[in-house]
Amino acid sequence: MRTTHGPNRLSVVTVERAVDVFRIVRSDDFEDPAFLDSLRSHYELSEEPRKVEREWTVIHMGISVYVNPDQAAATAERWPRIGAYVARIELRPGHGFNVAQTGFPGRLTLWGEPVKLRDATTDIESVGAVGR
Repeated sequence: MRTTHGPNRLSVVTVERAVDVFRIVRSDDFEDPAFLDSLRSHYELSEEPRKVEREWTVIHMGISVYVNPDQAAATAERWPRIGAYVARIELRPGHGFNVAQTGFPGRLTLWGEPVKLRDATTDIESVGAVGR
């Protein structure tokens, strides 16, 4: 998965090989509407765009994920209102998942249907338990 971006360029790729990513979520219950909403973009939730989302609507339509669970946990600890759990999502080819490197190293933007992302979630840990 190699992507590039710059002031006027963004490369979005389709997931062509299995990869795990980590998402900060608000619930550890797969059936909780708050969990599914944690897999929805700011755009889908009708939230105002923030930061780079103001210039890149396509980023507003994706969700932030991390390649390392510790990075996700550290972000959740800095901004607890985002969520208290880290979900492992197993991205597999053929499910319509797309990603792009849009932030600092290890942070990606992911596009996918929330129900498919929920179905691809294999594990959820509390932020304090990540990496222990």
